[in-house]
Amino acid sequence: MSRFRQGFGLGVVCILFAVPGATGADLLTAFRPSATRSAHGQVSEVEFSTEVVELESGALAHHLAQAMRDFRFAEPVWMLAYRTEILDAQGRPPRENYLCHTFFGDQRVVQRQDQEMRGIYSDAFTPEVRLPEGFGIPLSPDDPLHWMPMFNNREDHPVRVRMKVTLTVIRAGDLRKPLRPLYSTLRSVQVPHLFFVPPGRDQRQVTFEVPFDGRIHFLGTHIHPYGESIELYNVSRNASVWKGSRKKDGSMETFSSAEGHAVRAGESFRITSVYRNPTSGPIDAMAGLYMLYSRN
Repeated sequence: MSRFRQGFGLGVVCILFAVPGATGADLLTAFRPSATRSAHGQVSEVEFSTEVVELESGALAHHLAQAMRDFRFAEPVWMLAYRTEILDAQGRPPRENYLCHTFFGDQRVVQRQDQEMRGIYSDAFTPEVRLPEGFGIPLSPDDPLHWMPMFNNREDHPVRVRMKVTLTVIRAGDLRKPLRPLYSTLRSVQVPHLFFVPPGRDQRQVTFEVPFDGRIHFLGTHIHPYGESIELYNVSRNASVWKGSRKKDGSMETFSSAEGHAVRAGESFRITSVYRNPTSGPIDAMAGLYMLYSRN
């Protein structure tokens, strides 16, 4: 029996946590210049973070009401990139990685496989996502935005940490030439998303149909320790689209392409995940693809 306590899994509908603000949401207004450069306009950054929170020992895919945040931008922006980092109670990077995954976007992510969003993610092995040049996620002051950070604590004692986020954007007033909008969806190999892998090799698959004509421009994985790869395969064309594997530095590969991979509504795709558990007992796992795409 695993000693870990399962928290809420990837994408569970979560309880609203209202924060101060005229509409129950914090306004994002503290823009600062970014070192990122774009031909599409001046790039800015804005930061926010949780307070220091305590994670119980053995907590997996765990979200805390006091850590979740609701936001609105004070003006229209195009989101280009998203970076998260974990800090200990003293503001230093901890030795362990307590990040499970996060979502930031216009919806609360739910336990289903067909949700279209304007949002972005991070996880323990992909803490930063940058969209290909020429694309962005459009967000307006009318969009209620939700941020859901989720944590893992595999240690046998509680820990106190906080999570910091940096959003990279082009403000609509700084836009010099148009960006193309991207939409996003999450696909996992199973629901509920949290599962346990026995010792040895574990392979899981899910098949689905895409409901749109367009192009996939970004693919990122969500995976836990000992995950080796996740592949997207076009069953209709009998061809691999992309396979993301763990790199030498421990992070996961991502797919990013301005040209993108063309898809047609009704085409069938398969996601395959591979874990290799070297321990003598079960390990926690998630396996999914976060896809950002344009519509024709």
